[in-house]
Amino acid sequence: MAKKKKRTKTYRRANGKGTVYKLSGNRRKPWVAAKTIALNDNGNAVRVIIGYYEEQEDAELALLQYKHIPGQEVTKDITVEQAFKIIFKDAEKEGRSKSTLDVLNASYNALRTLKHEKLTDLTWSDCQFLIDTLIEDPKQKSSHSKLNKIRNLLSRMFDLLIKHKIQDDNPAKFISLRGVKEGEVPPFPEADIQKLFKNDSDRIAKSSLILAYTGLRIGEFLELRKFLNVDMKRWLIVGGGKTEAGTDRAIPIHPKIQPYVQYFFNEYPNCELLFSREGEKVTPSYYRKYYHGPLIEQLGLSDLNPHSFRHTAASKFKMAGLDDKAITDMIGHTNIDFTNKRYVSVDDEYLHKQISMVK
Repeated sequence: MAKKKKRTKTYRRANGKGTVYKLSGNRRKPWVAAKTIALNDNGNAVRVIIGYYEEQEDAELALLQYKHIPGQEVTKDITVEQAFKIIFKDAEKEGRSKSTLDVLNASYNALRTLKHEKLTDLTWSDCQFLIDTLIEDPKQKSSHSKLNKIRNLLSRMFDLLIKHKIQDDNPAKFISLRGVKEGEVPPFPEADIQKLFKNDSDRIAKSSLILAYTGLRIGEFLELRKFLNVDMKRWLIVGGGKTEAGTDRAIPIHPKIQPYVQYFFNEYPNCELLFSREGEKVTPSYYRKYYHGPLIEQLGLSDLNPHSFRHTAASKFKMAGLDDKAITDMIGHTNIDFTNKRYVSVDDEYLHKQISMVK
């Protein structure tokens, strides 16, 4: 008669405190110290093994001394899904804006068919096949920007493996976007801007002009907090957060739009947001559909999306002769150039002198 398999002996603790248990059989180090570090989508524990020990007391001591360090869960068996969760959690800890987190989620959605795959098993050809599939599927409407964001997310995942010395190469750097070109986003014509000024009794015309004279992305504008991001004494907006270069950049408020900023600052006194919908937060998609779209139709403006106001601002800055340092600082790009960005400092007076050149 076959012997009954001995059950593993477990010494349970309160949730989150870890566990010590003894493996069956004749082993030199039968005692195991383990701790749960996360839960997967099914609610099951993701457990890290701290070590194997000869005596129970040694396992108990190891568990007591164990301190989980973020990133310890990066192993050769890490899945695409687990890697994304680490990247997303890091972005949250860094205080990235909601629009940045939304972009991460949207990019990950394109990778969901691979979510249970081990990252170390993915090759360049696997990644390229995914990109090719997105390009060839007309329902996906895969723009250069969308594909590039997906490629960047894959690259960050492989960088995790490199960082933790699991592998040496990053297959994502070989991904081709197969000739999909970056679309040009035209600025709003000056005639449209003047029409907005003539109709500035409309609150969305006001918000449009703020976008056109600051270069803020729509998501960045909708995230602005009155007392955190808007300095009404120095007439400065300190905000933005899609990229490292664009995070918390200083943008002087042009005299032409100061009354509009003042309007929104006072519009809903009990709301911390600069722009809101009767005191409630507005999403970029809601703004585009229910505010921007109707304004375009109502005033007969060019059929462009709100992002074109950012290009309007950049064009105005360039045509007005602002220097490269002022433009890159206000728009939030790294060019022109590393030296200027890293070593040159500008003060409020300089920024105001530069912005006053815009007509």
